[in-house]
Amino acid sequence: MAQQSEIREGTREMLSPGNVNERLEQAVDERPQARYLLDLKIVARAVLIAAVLTIICAILFSVVLAAFVLVLSFFASWILMSLRTYDKRRPTRPANDDDEDGEGSDED
Repeated sequence: MAQQSEIREGTREMLSPGNVNERLEQAVDERPQARYLLDLKIVARAVLIAAVLTIICAILFSVVLAAFVLVLSFFASWILMSLRTYDKRRPTRPANDDDEDGEGSDED
């Protein structure tokens, strides 16, 4: 009986909104591309692309093929757009480089 209550408390603690947010932030920090995968602009564009391709496929071919195109085009466009956006990001520089540049201009 005591073990069940401990499991329930542990599950509540693990699934609490605060912990979920912390784990999501840790995942984004560990994997920088995750930020681009979770970007709503990219997801919305992927949905729009998938919807257009699905409608075209349903009109020209069949509904079964359109369902397959929906799933395939959504995930393909979502991943490709997030990769493209991730590749465009600025190169990472150490924070010390920014501080040194700012300090050198103040002394002159």
